[in-house]
Amino acid sequence: MKLYQLNRYNTIMKNIYYLALAGLIFTGCTHTPSPQLKALSSGEYQEVTFESIPSWQDEDFETALEILKKTCVKTASKDLYKISCEKSEQVSKKDAKVFFEQNFTPFISLSKSSLATGYFEPLIEGSLHKDDTFVYPLYGVPNDLVRIELPTKYKEQLKHPLRGRMVEGVVKPYFTREEIVTNALGSQEPICYVKDKVDLFFLQVQGSGCILLDDSSMIYVGYADQNGYPYVSIGKEMIKRGLIRQEDVSLQSIRSYLYTHPEQRDMILNLNPSYVFFQKRTHSASGSLGVVLEAERSVAVDREKVPLGMPMFVSTRDPLNGEKFERMVFAHDTGGAIKGEARIDIFYGTGQSARARAGRMQAELDLWLLIPNDYLANSN
Repeated sequence: MKLYQLNRYNTIMKNIYYLALAGLIFTGCTHTPSPQLKALSSGEYQEVTFESIPSWQDEDFETALEILKKTCVKTASKDLYKISCEKSEQVSKKDAKVFFEQNFTPFISLSKSSLATGYFEPLIEGSLHKDDTFVYPLYGVPNDLVRIELPTKYKEQLKHPLRGRMVEGVVKPYFTREEIVTNALGSQEPICYVKDKVDLFFLQVQGSGCILLDDSSMIYVGYADQNGYPYVSIGKEMIKRGLIRQEDVSLQSIRSYLYTHPEQRDMILNLNPSYVFFQKRTHSASGSLGVVLEAERSVAVDREKVPLGMPMFVSTRDPLNGEKFERMVFAHDTGGAIKGEARIDIFYGTGQSARARAGRMQAELDLWLLIPNDYLANSN
């Protein structure tokens, strides 16, 4: 059966439904790192020495080793990391530098298009009950959301997850952001209500956050699913429409425009049809890997290019003072806007200070993957 192009989304959804009836669609697939690491031999990366990495000698290897061990809780079962994770358990802090140099090989990305941006964990005000102050619902996964998983050969052709809803025996596209915010989920019970729709929008962009309730208690929420539409950057769309200059675009400038132009606010927010649904969590932000995120050490990557859990060394610039930002980071998360082998989103932590840094972070970078030697030996 022919799969149509993505812009014919409705036709695809119908075809997928019939494929499901034929038994060609299955739930879940096993992730293996090999496809991403083919780039090592395709000219996208080049093997180098540790001595060639700027500030390598200045790294806090003890902290890096501690974070690697936490990461291994989620990655030790994967072939890519199994042996290096086993070895890390036997390493003392004083031997951390030697451990990395003896067990990993650095490969630098040769991509001509590199970019480091930032993200943070929002802290916003909310309530478990709707009133005149707390108006906007923060939704969990809707009961009618259909999650569609494809075999790898089909999945590779798609750039965003497939979601829909069953209507008279046919899977149709799920509601867009605009439809959802205009009460398409009126019967759905929200997790809570928040007072600011702009805060809610950027909570969805960040993927997790803290809600300070009106009784002074706190709940943590994180990404659970989304409505199946591709993420669209409202910043880029605002530039296209001449609402903001490219050289001025930042989280702060976008928020400022939305607050000073309330008559355009809904139109701009709805330019991004993607809508994120949340789930309650028992702790602060964790990424796609399931590891609690570490400020300035956890990054989001394109998992089609970089396997989750990968230790990396990056060299870029701090967004506020322009000083060098050079250290080991870990691929703990993913993001809809993170595409390419030399593209990362740095997690800056929680609250206003983290938002200030994350919102201004946009800089070129050099990036080195630290590939476990045992995996390289077994792959040859």
